[in-house]
Amino acid sequence: MHEFSIAAQILDTAREHAEEEGASHVTRLEIEVGEASHVNPRQLETCMDAAKTDTIAAQATVEIETAAPYAECACGWSGEPDVAENALVYAPDLTCPSCGERIDLTGGDSCRLMSLTVSDEPPTDDVSDTDEPDEHTPSEPV
Repeated sequence: MHEFSIAAQILDTAREHAEEEGASHVTRLEIEVGEASHVNPRQLETCMDAAKTDTIAAQATVEIETAAPYAECACGWSGEPDVAENALVYAPDLTCPSCGERIDLTGGDSCRLMSLTVSDEPPTDDVSDTDEPDEHTPSEPV
């Protein structure tokens, strides 16, 4: 299950960004999983829960959103490919609905940490905490 290694990479990225901000822990992680990324969002969520134990993100809320695939063609066509539902199973040879030539995926084919929320306050079980945590937006895919 390659989702566990992806979860570990996401947590490493989150730790690096939290340390850059001088934060003691991560409170929230937003992850985008492309429908054509060969990553199963439910398995990734399970792996994130297991991998974040005893890390700077142990108490973090994990939100995973999916992104539809997006493709472009040299003829100028762009949009969601018709056979994208097969992209999770295999790497399809996608063709342009306008000219029939091969199209390239330009989105929805990666898994990335979209943002994380960090805090320098110690984690508490009290949900009435009114301190606003810092949000950081990393830009690199995992």
